[in-house]
Amino acid sequence: MTRHFLCATRRVFSIACATALATLSLGVSGVASAAETTPLPAPKVDPALAAQVPKFYRDRGTLTAGVNPDVAPIKFVDADGNIVGFTPELLSAAAAVLDLKVRLAQSSFDALIPGLSANRFDVLLSLSDFTSRQKVVTFVDYLDMGLTVIALPSKAKTLQSLDDLCGMQLALPRGTATMEKASILSDKCQKAGKQPVTVATYPDSNMTLLSLSTGASQVAWVDSPIGYYNESKFPAKYKVVYYNAEAPYGIGFGVDEKSRQLANLIRQALLKLQKDGTYDLLLKKWGLTAKDAKPDFPINGGTR
Repeated sequence: MTRHFLCATRRVFSIACATALATLSLGVSGVASAAETTPLPAPKVDPALAAQVPKFYRDRGTLTAGVNPDVAPIKFVDADGNIVGFTPELLSAAAAVLDLKVRLAQSSFDALIPGLSANRFDVLLSLSDFTSRQKVVTFVDYLDMGLTVIALPSKAKTLQSLDDLCGMQLALPRGTATMEKASILSDKCQKAGKQPVTVATYPDSNMTLLSLSTGASQVAWVDSPIGYYNESKFPAKYKVVYYNAEAPYGIGFGVDEKSRQLANLIRQALLKLQKDGTYDLLLKKWGLTAKDAKPDFPINGGTR
């Protein structure tokens, strides 16, 4: 897939265009390959739920899921080039309860919602459930998450607050909510008489973290699952120096009637997977903990 780098300049903070890593592949970043294979119970079709699947999806038998696979262990590309992770496996199991299959279609993050609106995708894997997105996406929340600031262990300094980022070189995945947050933070730095934040944007979280190793950035701001996962897998490379709570992760569906009905059925299937232990087994398999779980799977549960 060709990846295009865009540079944007804001009045309130400086942005350095991340071109040095444009030719590097995802696998170079050091994000771990798939988890050790853990036997899981085969999902059983629930005839009553399957009968309620809208005819539009039932006739096709397959859901097309748009996915930007850059957040290990949630969704990423393994060493064999396959999209793997907690969310693809969880959705596939939930779909199987409804007697459906899932086809994964790789996409850039910023093309996910437009692709859903244009009916290129039936499902999105996955997005932070912000209230502003609920106008165009119906979310089934399945994980709690936050944001982590990552640094090299050799240069790590625990941050007392995000204000400590003033004057630093910060790496961000392009198209994420952290772009706006960094803009607001940098403006705050300048108003306080401090140096602004210098931000470099990258096409995904993998390259964002890689910028630490190359020295292009001092810190990286990424979703907490990828932050803690990489800290645990590569303690010599990454250290979490700050955490702040954010919105839950949600599997995304459209907002029309059939999509909302499908979202509700996926939620019912997920509740069955939680009851039979599959959800907990998948958390364990992919290195997630109980604090990451959202076992009631609310619809549009995000409040930020």
